[in-house]
Amino acid sequence: MQSRMTFCCLGILVLCVTVAGSATSAQNQKPIHNVFFGFDFVLQPLTVKWACGGQKDRDLSQIETLVIAFPEDAERAGLTSMVAALSKMETGPESLQQVLGAELNGQQVDQLCAVALPLNIDWVTPEQFIMGDESDIPDAQKAAWVDFFSVVEGFQ
Repeated sequence: MQSRMTFCCLGILVLCVTVAGSATSAQNQKPIHNVFFGFDFVLQPLTVKWACGGQKDRDLSQIETLVIAFPEDAERAGLTSMVAALSKMETGPESLQQVLGAELNGQQVDQLCAVALPLNIDWVTPEQFIMGDESDIPDAQKAAWVDFFSVVEGFQ
């Protein structure tokens, strides 16, 4: 059981590293800061939400707003193709397994989906995004993101 949880966390880590690789590459190509550097910490939980059957359209629309606002950074980070690939994923436990790169038991799937489904980025504007301003995050969303990462950390 402990090894499955460790393997699950490794899967999440692999996904984060893979997603971050594009943003990191963008960072290394130009000396300027890429606004999408670290965006994997948002995209990975949203991908889990989508795999759990959560609504994609609003999240994808919000991501598209950010891509339009920062097209060069999005291109350097490979964000458009990455999001397109992730948005085509199927939903359900098999998809969640694919996202994480690990097998989860039913209880873990239920627990992870319960904390992933409430996540959203509706509150993010390009201005907030570029400034790193988190002051307008609704309290319910702050709690939802904290809950998600707490559950993921608990799998270790």
